[in-house]
Amino acid sequence: MPSMNAFFVQKVTDDAIAAVRANFSSSEIITNSEFMHVVGATLQQQALMDLSVQFNTDVMWLSYHSVSGGFAYYHWRTGTLLRALVYSNIEDHTWELVEGQAEDWEQQFFFTAENLADELDDEEDDEEDKLSDEEKQRIERFWQAGQLVVGEHIPSLGAQSCAFHIATYYRFPGWDFEEPHERRRD
Repeated sequence: MPSMNAFFVQKVTDDAIAAVRANFSSSEIITNSEFMHVVGATLQQQALMDLSVQFNTDVMWLSYHSVSGGFAYYHWRTGTLLRALVYSNIEDHTWELVEGQAEDWEQQFFFTAENLADELDDEEDDEEDKLSDEEKQRIERFWQAGQLVVGEHIPSLGAQSCAFHIATYYRFPGWDFEEPHERRRD
């Protein structure tokens, strides 16, 4: 799957399915007992926020584009934006939007010891010379803080792997839960 644009609505009801069909008529809907997966939609923040209010539930937008490395995630709960993340949409390998509180899945995905080692290796590969002790310590402090920062290039992101991690964490319908064959950085 080289790219995806979709949203997910928790609390699947007949009324919620009808509302989604009315507003996103050209999209495919896949459901399980907990979520509705709406495939092929375009990001309409107001409409998604309104769905979260109308059905008193969580609505999440998730998109990735493997070629560009672009990734976006928005999470509303009853009209409140809880989290918004955009990576590499305009500027390559850069966090462009980080709003709201970090969610549990983020720490488990971004700030692991394995990802720190990969990040340090990637940074050294990107540099002609070895990383300075100061730069290595800065990256390690960044990992200890465990917070995404607008304008940072770290942690680097594999867009499809990140989307897969979120889908696995929430158990979204319509996903094959075998790990995609992708490294962290697209």
